[in-house]
Amino acid sequence: MKSVDVIVCASEVHDRGALATLKKGLLGAIRSAGAFEMVETRQPTADRPTVVLVLTGGVERQVLKVVAQLPSPALLLAHPGHNSLPAALEVLAKIRHDGGEGRILFGEPAEIASEIGREIQIAEAWDGLRFSRIGLIGEPSEWLVASDVDRAFLKGRLSIELVEIEIDQLISKIGAEGATKRTLGAFQRRAEATVEPDGDDLRGAAAIYKSLRGLVDEHRLAACTVRCFDLVQRLENTGCYALSRLSDEGIPAGCEGDLQSLFSLYVAYLLTNQPAFMGNIASIDASQRTIGLAHCTCPLSMAAAYSIRSHFESGLGVAIAGTIPVGPCTVFRFGGERLNRLFIREGTIEEAAHRDDLCRTQVRVRSDEPVDALLDAPLGNHHILLAGHHRETIERFFDRHLAS
Repeated sequence: MKSVDVIVCASEVHDRGALATLKKGLLGAIRSAGAFEMVETRQPTADRPTVVLVLTGGVERQVLKVVAQLPSPALLLAHPGHNSLPAALEVLAKIRHDGGEGRILFGEPAEIASEIGREIQIAEAWDGLRFSRIGLIGEPSEWLVASDVDRAFLKGRLSIELVEIEIDQLISKIGAEGATKRTLGAFQRRAEATVEPDGDDLRGAAAIYKSLRGLVDEHRLAACTVRCFDLVQRLENTGCYALSRLSDEGIPAGCEGDLQSLFSLYVAYLLTNQPAFMGNIASIDASQRTIGLAHCTCPLSMAAAYSIRSHFESGLGVAIAGTIPVGPCTVFRFGGERLNRLFIREGTIEEAAHRDDLCRTQVRVRSDEPVDALLDAPLGNHHILLAGHHRETIERFFDRHLAS
């Protein structure tokens, strides 16, 4: 179970027995409302986030000494009695005056548990991101003129190793791989229809998956992006099935060598533990606040149903026409060579008519806020679609670790 450290600060003048009962009740209620353990400790550890329980007033300087040992932001847990909240307000004012950051956790146990859970998500995502090995298989596609990432930033700020692999290494492996009947059978059996691809196309797509999976395992990659149009040109097939399956296996996998979108995919997975859809921005209606996204692949776990189609632009190989169900969603993208820009909107996936002049998986999102920024100051083409509302978590992660 996930856990958080708790350091308790209480005045010596209060009755210890009463405070022990109060503390037990407070922490017990939060623990019951959350999916995590609360570990009381005297000193912070580097293993998990730390919450400072301001149990009484009169402990402001004591709390500041504890906070000085903790990474930013300080998390101060307060309650309505014993001058707890007044003390927490005084402490947070001092922290901010000195240029630090912090938050006061106050309210109903479920609200506090939700905040602590989010902080655990952010801390675990940051730990997961740093020291990752990320695969760039083939150079980014030529048309991606605004989607590269500064290699020195990845190594220096994020401690990430970018593993660059020639596309020829992937292609040379494909000829030696065969597809199992089990793999093809499951993929075909669950599809509503198989339209253009024949048996050779399907076996080729499965072989591409096996070869790509082999490279992921060989190089111990946490995520990867592939110069996939080389597969279309040289093999008359696609990586669409392979990227879909890898994403469902917990290896975020992106198209066209787009590193900014790959890191968006990867962080989304680390924060939510769910795969996401990487799509072209195919349409924008600023007056209706709608965004259309389309691509020739999607994680099958995101799709209520799917058909097996050919690749849209070329008519070759295997692509996935997925139907992503209606419901709440988040659309976002990190941008800039140092990933220090962010576009993000929450909204709702709506039913939309299928168009024959777009990539096979198509989604229309109605945003809760204006989307004019996509036309006025775009960060690039590809954006990420996540099921559910995750703006607060993504923004907090971005502000803490990428924005500066």
